[in-house]
Amino acid sequence: MWAVGRDPKVWFNAEDFCPERFVEKNVDFRGLDFEFIPFGSGRRGCPGIHMGLVTVKFVVGQLVHCFNWELPLGQDPNELDMSEKFGLSLPRAKNLYAVPTSRIKSN
Repeated sequence: MWAVGRDPKVWFNAEDFCPERFVEKNVDFRGLDFEFIPFGSGRRGCPGIHMGLVTVKFVVGQLVHCFNWELPLGQDPNELDMSEKFGLSLPRAKNLYAVPTSRIKSN
């Protein structure tokens, strides 16, 4: 899947982090379009795809609703290092640090 997601025949600047490449495309991430298959495809598809999608939407929604997010020490977003290191899940080479500030007042 790593090679499919970075195929220069399919993606312009395949090595760059560029989520905008999906804005005008109608790519099915559930395994029907083979240029982007985060959950696998066919018999080897992830059985927890629906639970994963619902859980991610809920968690991200709660984080955005409950907190304001800032980069530490006035860091500029253009300074972020989005490179990856090799591993099972392709983690970032350098951790991203964000400072949450509660938006919901507690009693």
